[in-house]
Amino acid sequence: MIKLNRMTDYGAVVLSILAFQWRFEHGVSLSASDISARSGISQASTAKILKMLAAGGLVEATRGKHGGYVLSSAPELVSVAAIIEALEGPIALTACVETSADPCSSRQSCFLSGHWEKVNTAIGSALSAMTLADLIDPEHYFKPAHEQDLQPKHI
Repeated sequence: MIKLNRMTDYGAVVLSILAFQWRFEHGVSLSASDISARSGISQASTAKILKMLAAGGLVEATRGKHGGYVLSSAPELVSVAAIIEALEGPIALTACVETSADPCSSRQSCFLSGHWEKVNTAIGSALSAMTLADLIDPEHYFKPAHEQDLQPKHI
């Protein structure tokens, strides 16, 4: 089973709160404690997630009395792949793929490694095509194809 860790799941929740903030009060930051209260995620976990997201370039932090966190770019520009990579590291299904942090010792002689690379690339491409905006507003994925053509495209 391929499964994201809990912090990545929580990270998507934190980012969804910041995405709604971006849409409705662009430029207004939220404190870590406000994000924690809105999400129901502990303050310690929220702070850890925000630190990782900031290191990954997905959020910007401002210090001071009116400081807090904002998205670094529009939700339409934040890929699901970038979220996962910021919180878990490179996408690597097995040790056989090039992006693996712990490469397989028999990779050079194994006939499967190139095939796993194709699978890893396909999944990475699918995750790169999905955005934070898609996660918070997925309704266009459930409309008939002819209705999708009539809808405005994400910028």
